[in-house]
Amino acid sequence: MLEKIKALLDEKASKISDSLQSPASETSIQKLEQLIDKKLPDDFIKLYKEHNGLNPDKLVNFAYGIPFIPIEKSISHIELYKTQATNDILKYADSEIKTDYIFNHNRIPIGDDCGTTYLCIDLDPSAEGLIGQIILIDYEYNIAIKLHDSISEYLQQFEADLINNKYSLQEDALDDGNHWLNPIKEIDPVNWFNSPTWKHINDKIANKS
Repeated sequence: MLEKIKALLDEKASKISDSLQSPASETSIQKLEQLIDKKLPDDFIKLYKEHNGLNPDKLVNFAYGIPFIPIEKSISHIELYKTQATNDILKYADSEIKTDYIFNHNRIPIGDDCGTTYLCIDLDPSAEGLIGQIILIDYEYNIAIKLHDSISEYLQQFEADLINNKYSLQEDALDDGNHWLNPIKEIDPVNWFNSPTWKHINDKIANKS
């Protein structure tokens, strides 16, 4: 799944491709499935059987400027949700996403910016959504954005955006010898409040206040 992306990263940001880890173990995949009591999407399993995220000890990131996390970290997040469940709801969500909770075991993080956002596989979409869709959750503002129908589509878009030079390398990271992808505003959901693509969310949140 990542063959073309790795080739592009070798050219543009080799420290990222070098930081992709060995495949996740079958034991870890089974543990996650037992934890959520559901079968994981086939493309999730295929991705993690290819690479178990990025090395967490390296200062690197991935699509949308969000680090691609190992499955063990996904498991830790889900375990934490189960012990610290809240009644918080989303202030805004795209129509494909249920609003009656922010996190639970049906939203599996595959990306964590260690700030305010998670990139998740959504196994419990609304009636308009698809099981396995990729969503971004900003838990500071309690908003959720639908990005892709599947992991496969998410990776295809990342590949296309790399080809079309929609990422640059962050200069201060380069000064420290690191490769950190900086997406252009139009494809930067982490900074949705400054992006023309998601400008409508500000207005909808303001109208609810």
